[in-house]
Amino acid sequence: MRQVAAVAAFALWAFPLQAEEQLDRLMQAMQMDQVIEILRDEGNAAGQEIKTSFLNNAGGPVFDAQVDRIYDPVWMHNEISTVFRQELTDSQLERAIVFFESDLGQTIVTLENSARVAFADEAIEELAKDSYRTGDRDSEIFRLVTEFIQVNDLIDQNVQNAISADYNFFRGMNALLGGDDADLLAELLSQQDSITQETETWLYSFLLLAYQPLSDAQIRENIAFSRTDTGKAVNSALFESFDRMYDKIYFEMGQAVSQVLSGSDL
Repeated sequence: MRQVAAVAAFALWAFPLQAEEQLDRLMQAMQMDQVIEILRDEGNAAGQEIKTSFLNNAGGPVFDAQVDRIYDPVWMHNEISTVFRQELTDSQLERAIVFFESDLGQTIVTLENSARVAFADEAIEELAKDSYRTGDRDSEIFRLVTEFIQVNDLIDQNVQNAISADYNFFRGMNALLGGDDADLLAELLSQQDSITQETETWLYSFLLLAYQPLSDAQIRENIAFSRTDTGKAVNSALFESFDRMYDKIYFEMGQAVSQVLSGSDL
């Protein structure tokens, strides 16, 4: 009986471990550590813009250190992993691993990361946007990128996440400086059309640049994966994890700004 109990206990312990290993494998296939490093670089750049726009370059290295602390890579990785663990079934994890570990999956992730890094250069981003604005709307790549955006509901989801992040940023500022959160939300919602336009321009510019090296068949295969239950689950988990993550990040960024403006110690 002791031997049977030991085997049963080992089985109960091994199954969650196997699922955790599968999750780690998917995070590696999606190059999530590199994604987080890119987001941290973007966060530090955003911190510098905030210092200029909101703080008249006040705050100094203490504010910079606060921004770096807020964009904690270990915490960010755990936030994303937690949502994936909650949202994806074991079979979806397995199918997602198969896709993202494939040559095409690795190529797509690498191209997306490279384009995101390139967009850190404002000149490259503006060139990509000009190319989108003046490009041929009847070209096959434009049609495929449009289909990819629509299948994954990228515009509406990104707009909602952007409004939510901005709301939490100003809510963080209001925590010390005071202000009406309801008025703030109404003001942000009144800007939804312009945010939607900016988001659409950014998404098309980014994806047209990222997917330019791919063949039409490869883009269609990516779209086909997005249409599967697994692709939908991965897309939903990404948006949910990034929404949670950025709500907290931007709230704390707002708090950091308000502390500088109110003369409090960071």
